[in-house]
Amino acid sequence: MRNFILLLLFLFILPLYAQKSDFDKINFWKAEYIAKQHKGEELYNLPGLAYGLTSELNTDAERFRAIYFWVCHNIKGEYNLMNKNEHKRKKLKNNPEALYIWNNQFKKEVFTRLLQKKETLCTGYAYLIKELSNLAGLECEIIYGYGLANHVKFDNMDAPNHSWNAVKLDGKWYLCDATWSSGFIDMSNFLFAFEYEDAYFLMEPTEFVKSHRPINDEWTLLVQNSN
Repeated sequence: MRNFILLLLFLFILPLYAQKSDFDKINFWKAEYIAKQHKGEELYNLPGLAYGLTSELNTDAERFRAIYFWVCHNIKGEYNLMNKNEHKRKKLKNNPEALYIWNNQFKKEVFTRLLQKKETLCTGYAYLIKELSNLAGLECEIIYGYGLANHVKFDNMDAPNHSWNAVKLDGKWYLCDATWSSGFIDMSNFLFAFEYEDAYFLMEPTEFVKSHRPINDEWTLLVQNSN
């Protein structure tokens, strides 16, 4: 009887953890094909873009794949924005009021650059993933926290420096980072180079937490519920 109870407990707990393997049976070729067909589209009509990317797909996972794939292949990282953001955050880290004011002003610059040139930093990537997902009927959130880069330890970071997304698919939350999936800044010329990295699409929480530390620990998804 005890072994039976333990088995039931195991089967109940196991599905709570988001795993990319949950979608192994789904072939994402159609979602990616549709995303490629919309290459180069502008951002002035997000509802239209969301509809075009997702209306012909049958599952939430496919719809999100089309959105994620499109963003990662059409939105560039912008070195000057990233550098400006990092420098200003360090300068104002001990002045919360000034940092708050600057953040609000900087967001306008970030979203203007995103809309007009399809160039941005992590905030813009996370915003666009959330907006397109919400327009497609998917629950998606922006997660703020620390992104581990250049071998800097989390304990040595002065302030949050990164943002990414959590998306709910089939009643379960999953993590992704379109910024890190899209490509990299070539430091020889400070220009962005597209180089898609699929690892950050619905990465398992136990792996994701090694490089991403959310401000709110609940968003590690290491203990997850469907709320």
